Amino acid sequence: MDRVLAMKVHIDLDVCFRSGECYYNHPELVRMGDEGDPQLIATDLNSDELQRHAREAAEVCPASAFIIEE
Repeated sequence: MDRVLAMKVHIDLDVCFRSGECYYNHPELVRMGDEGDPQLIATDLNSDELQRHAREAAEVCPASAFIIEE
């Protein structure tokens, strides 16, 4: 069985529109913080499922603020 390498993600709040696409569509990865900013629940993703959700979150982000580091 192949081991899944960890993927790192972060959100660039300087460019984020705070539209909520990430936390509405991917609550397993992102939640809305007290100030309305998106907050990551996990930053090191080591499962195929979480990595798929991260890629989807990056695709739907209107500001391209959801950053993936592979």
